[in-house]
Amino acid sequence: MARIMRIVRTCPEAAGEMLELMFLVSQIEAATSVDREYRDAKRVISRLRNPLWEMGPADREKLLSAAEAIRRVCRLAEDEIPSMPIADAGERARVEARLNAALAGELDAAQIARVTGIVAAVLQN
Repeated sequence: MARIMRIVRTCPEAAGEMLELMFLVSQIEAATSVDREYRDAKRVISRLRNPLWEMGPADREKLLSAAEAIRRVCRLAEDEIPSMPIADAGERARVEARLNAALAGELDAAQIARVTGIVAAVLQN
């Protein structure tokens, strides 16, 4: 926020464009932050089950226990959990549909596809 204010103070004629940019970013964030299908929980469970590094049996057991607790609390069936954290192939389509709905008229199809690619890449990490 401080950077944005500095830009606006330095170049007041850019204030309108900065506000538009902030509005666009907020729409993108809103379109991807609601997780009614527990996609984030599914990804966390999958990541806990497939850690990025090797660990001892005790640590591994703690991760598996945490994954199971999340699965139970979210009432997710075992077959709903992706085998790999980025295995949810339908996620990109869901993100693109939400962005299309939120940004219709603001961006053309090619721009929305680029934004979707960036958002999907961020969500997979």
